[in-house]
Amino acid sequence: MTKYLRREFLGIASVSVAAPFIVPFSVLGRGGEVAPSERITMGLIGCGSHGAGWNLNLMFKNPMQQVVAVCDVDQNYLNNTQKKVNDFYSQKSDQTYKGCDKYEDFRDLINRKDIDAVDIVTPDHWHVLLSVFAMKAGKDVICEKPTLTIKEGRILSDVQKTTQRVYQTASENRSVDVYQQMVNLARNGRLGEIRRIKVILPKGSTTNRDPMKRQTNFSVAEIPKHIDYEKWSGPAPVLPFIPARHHYNWRWNFAYSGGVLTDWGSHLVNIAQWALNTDDTGPVEAQAKEWFMPPFDDVWNTAETFNIAYQYKSGIALEVFTENPSTEAVKIEGTKGWVLSRGWRQPLQASDENLLKIKFDNLTPTNVNYGRPESTVLAKDKGWAGGEHIDFSLRVKDRKECYYTAECGNRNHAIAHLGNISMLLGGAKLQWNPEKETFEGERAEEANKHFCVEREQRDPWTFEKVDSWINVG
Repeated sequence: MTKYLRREFLGIASVSVAAPFIVPFSVLGRGGEVAPSERITMGLIGCGSHGAGWNLNLMFKNPMQQVVAVCDVDQNYLNNTQKKVNDFYSQKSDQTYKGCDKYEDFRDLINRKDIDAVDIVTPDHWHVLLSVFAMKAGKDVICEKPTLTIKEGRILSDVQKTTQRVYQTASENRSVDVYQQMVNLARNGRLGEIRRIKVILPKGSTTNRDPMKRQTNFSVAEIPKHIDYEKWSGPAPVLPFIPARHHYNWRWNFAYSGGVLTDWGSHLVNIAQWALNTDDTGPVEAQAKEWFMPPFDDVWNTAETFNIAYQYKSGIALEVFTENPSTEAVKIEGTKGWVLSRGWRQPLQASDENLLKIKFDNLTPTNVNYGRPESTVLAKDKGWAGGEHIDFSLRVKDRKECYYTAECGNRNHAIAHLGNISMLLGGAKLQWNPEKETFEGERAEEANKHFCVEREQRDPWTFEKVDSWINVG
């Protein structure tokens, strides 16, 4: 039993009962301050741009969390992040803070008895293995997405259910008011019978929108001395070190990830699943209609553009595709109208502007924000986003499920994996049984053996070794 089970009547937990739809951040925890004994002690694993940037900044802004340890296999990232944490907390008047420790080995951080939870912000091929270890070691987990394979998604969800640890699939979208509004319109029948959802994703790899993140060194290079490449590779094959497929750009190689379809699909296909109330299931059919995928032996070998058609048992169609210009979007179409989100957390558009004026602030089970008003953030609030950390913190305290569970993530990520498998099988029309999580029908045998379903882990970084890592002393 954690300390939060004994204290759920204190501090934050007591606020949520009478909270309005949008709660000002200042009311969280006695005017924004939480007693040291009530804070969730956090360990950060992965100190790259998203870990030491987005996630760390959100933890700094969240008075319920306190970072006490960081871990990375890149010494430069590790040292810089440790300094950032210590510099931040040194400005506080709290004399109980003892400083931030740094670790090169995740096992040392996770086995610390005084750490309540971990934030895992590593490349995708590490997500599930680290999460499984952390949960088995008694930690609550907020972890970036996606899963590397369909089978890893199932393992993750099963371990979460067995251990009963709090787990948050880290996407802020379910906390953002505009996405809540469009999903509520769909789930409350305001759009009529849903017929189609279109999800537009940005183009990947060489067409990535941010030129600062394009790495031009595609040659094999000497491994930098400040990087432990063995641990960075972990369960994945140890490929020759090429800067263009290392930091950030590992996303575009199947050894570590699934490209833009898994990367951005984790955010936006997520909204489609949520709107359809299919978080525990998924489509029954998937087929890639168009795609451009570089040769498999390229440094970047995941699809850059694609158009994938899915169908649910109900007959609802889901289209996931890239387009030019590269602007992410979700459009939900029903028999009575449509609602569109074009651009990241931008104001909604609709077939009837009156749809956008409907209020869903009565907390009923039909509304997707029910029980989560304290986690909701305004899309227009550029100073504070990322309600996933607020929701995670509150769930650590009350021991309830997060808004985006391991099971939700597993089902969402499986949709992306289905699309990648169809593309890699030349546009095969695949029949998927979401209850059994297996392919059926034509080409089922080939699809079920695909590396996007299951792949071998490199020893010693395997699920079989996890129990041996736990320090039970």
